Amino acid sequence: MKKKKIAFRALLVVVFLSLVSFKSIYRIEDKFRDNTDQEITGVYVLTSCENSRFKIKIEKKAGVYFFLVLDKNKVISKGKLKKEESDRVVYLTFGKMGGMYSVNKIQIQNYGNAMNEYEHFTQCDEKYLSFVKLEE
Repeated sequence: MKKKKIAFRALLVVVFLSLVSFKSIYRIEDKFRDNTDQEITGVYVLTSCENSRFKIKIEKKAGVYFFLVLDKNKVISKGKLKKEESDRVVYLTFGKMGGMYSVNKIQIQNYGNAMNEYEHFTQCDEKYLSFVKLEE
């Protein structure tokens, strides 16, 4: 009988802690939802490589997003930006290059592996590049 009471109390503690955890997860999701709703337009700079040489500029015209990838002031890629949201994560596609958006930052995987070889910014050694939004 004592074992059943102990097991029941342990179960109650686990249930209580689970409920508290879920409540905090919902708070985090609400904060993330607020952040993904903000406007993504602006200029994002890669500060970790080549003295901030590379930038991504995102503009919105008539409800459609467009991008420019700049090497100093030279446009090296441009086109229509594809924006998707999945499981509360915002994914951006700049032509053949994809990235994840979080508050004022775009993270891009710079190169692949032996099975999927590619490299976006050959001058940069990092596998993941973080472009940070410039303050206006």
